[in-house]
Amino acid sequence: MEPLKIKPTPTSLEIILDAEAGKLSFSGRSIPEHGMDFFQPVIDWLNAYAQSSDTKETECAFKFEYFNSASRKCLIEIFKILLAIHRKGCPVKIVWEYEEDDAGMKEMGEEYEALFNLKFRFVPY
Repeated sequence: MEPLKIKPTPTSLEIILDAEAGKLSFSGRSIPEHGMDFFQPVIDWLNAYAQSSDTKETECAFKFEYFNSASRKCLIEIFKILLAIHRKGCPVKIVWEYEEDDAGMKEMGEEYEALFNLKFRFVPY
């Protein structure tokens, strides 16, 4: 499966999805005007990854500066896929990085952790 790499812009994330390494990375600011249009290729790639027989341990790192409500809805779809991967017996590790003084961003990660019952590692920077 080919990696998916999306370069960051002032309104969108840098995304690197690498099936072979089992590493997924989302970082930056996510305020795209049309959230689902931006995230659809990511969701499609993740669905294919989840259905692959080669899926193994997956580490997913999130390092957001900020994300809007449209991005939040898309993140829910991403976490649903990660949960499906976990439920099929493939370990999923979530790393949620946040600015040390950004309690709101940490709380968002805690909400996702509780909502999807996936174990997060919280890392302030």
